[in-house]
Amino acid sequence: MLKEMSILTFFFIGIPIFIASIILFYVLWINGYLIKHRKTAVLFVGVFRQKGRGKIKFVSCNGYIKKVIKISESRNYKFNFHSNITSGIVTAEIQDISKKILLLVDENNPEAAINLDKNCRYYLVVRFKNASGEFNLTWN
Repeated sequence: MLKEMSILTFFFIGIPIFIASIILFYVLWINGYLIKHRKTAVLFVGVFRQKGRGKIKFVSCNGYIKKVIKISESRNYKFNFHSNITSGIVTAEIQDISKKILLLVDENNPEAAINLDKNCRYYLVVRFKNASGEFNLTWN
């Protein structure tokens, strides 16, 4: 009897909570509130919560961070990469849903513009290779 109740409790409470949490994480991801990352760093402090802006400070960083960009209107957007990189390489790229790179900005190419459609999903991917320093990425 107790075994049957624990199985029923799992099906009626555990599974709906699991499904609800998956739906919650998906909604947060597609709206740009979650950041996916795979990186190693001695120090990493970053803020991408502000609309149209990201700021990161890092020491000895390798890897990447990925975030959905939520845009409000279809138009031409200008991306600016302001950096103070002391070592290594840092690049920021905009990808479409099929992971095709649409735009790439870095120290050598700090400014670029792209026409984005509000009905499409775009990803901001920042890649680090043995990098130390800081950068600001802004778009309008």
